[in-house]
This record gives sequence, structure tokens and C-alpha cells, in this order.
Amino acid sequence: MKKLNLIILFVSLFTIVTNAQETVDSFSNAYWNKDLTIEASLENNNIKSVYLQVEAKDAKSAYISIDGKNVETFKASLKLVRDKYLNWIKVAKDNNITDMDKEFDISFPRATVVWSGSKWWFSFNNRIRMSFLILDNGKMIALWNPKVTSSSNKYIDETIYFVFSCEEDFNELISKLDSQAILDKLTAKKNNEDLFQ
Repeated sequence: MKKLNLIILFVSLFTIVTNAQETVDSFSNAYWNKDLTIEASLENNNIKSVYLQVEAKDAKSAYISIDGKNVETFKASLKLVRDKYLNWIKVAKDNNITDMDKEFDISFPRATVVWSGSKWWFSFNNRIRMSFLILDNGKMIALWNPKVTSSSNKYIDETIYFVFSCEEDFNELISKLDSQAILDKLTAKKNNEDLFQ
């Protein structure tokens, strides 16, 4: 029995260590006037997940989690939103439009929203649908602003804000979402840790 408990403990610790998130970069966001983190986890020498920090209504911290195999697809969708966002800004200015809330017809890979309050909560399988919004002050933003509910407790919810307010916001995040660069940072850290056995 002791041997079985030891094996279970070892497997549990191995799973926690191999799936631990590491900060791999950050990206500036002009709307929030701050840097937000990019974290990632490694599994079998591949990217398991990438976590993009976002703002939340009540949570201490919140993230959009993207499956590692979908990072490049997510990045491609972000580029499409950026291009349409810049086009729609021009259309709005050229036509003196001051009130608009229109969804971009661009699909993203499904994502998990993760947030912490008294503990960590997860909302799985979210469909990202970004919108073009002209605010009362005239600022034009691209936004995904869902109210999500915990997959394990329907009474726990949160509102998150994934916002871009200029071309530079898009470009900076897009440049940091390079699968190979993220993988290189994760494996370099793991290789350094493996030296200390």
C-alpha cells in the first residue's frame, strides 16, 4: 500500500511540475496602459498551453488559455482582426460615424478563461468573438468582453476584457505569439533546471 501511495504521489508531482506555467514574455497594452504577461506550460517537449493575461471585473488575475497546437491559428485570427479594425477605423472617420458596436466575422480557436478569486476558476470551451466598438469618448477599440461562468460551479462568474485600442497593441502581442520562441524559452528553462539534479 505504501508503494502504491508513493507511486501516486510521484505521478501527481510529475504532472504538476510538467504542467506548471512559466512566464515567457509580456506585451504592452495601451488601453490599460500596462504590461500584461504571457505564460506557457510544457508537456512532452511541446507547448501544452499559452496563457494571455487579461483584465477582469473582480478577479485578482485572469487569463485566456489557448491550447499549444492552436497558437499559430490564434495569431492568424488576431492579424485578421487587426487588419479589419484598422479598415473600420478609416471607414468610421471618413463617414463621421461616432456610434458603432459590430462583431468582426472572424473565428478564433476555442479558449479557456482562467481567473482567480479565493481560488482558481475555469470556464472551458469559450468561443472568442471580437467586436469593433466606438466608445462615448470617440476611442475606437477591438474587444472581447464575455461574462463567463465557472465550469465547476454555475454560481461563480466573471467578466473579462480582452481589448486592443491601437495597431501597436495588436502588433506587440502578435510578435510575441511565436510558437518556436515560446517553446525555446520553456525548454531552455527546463534544461537549466535539469542541470541541478
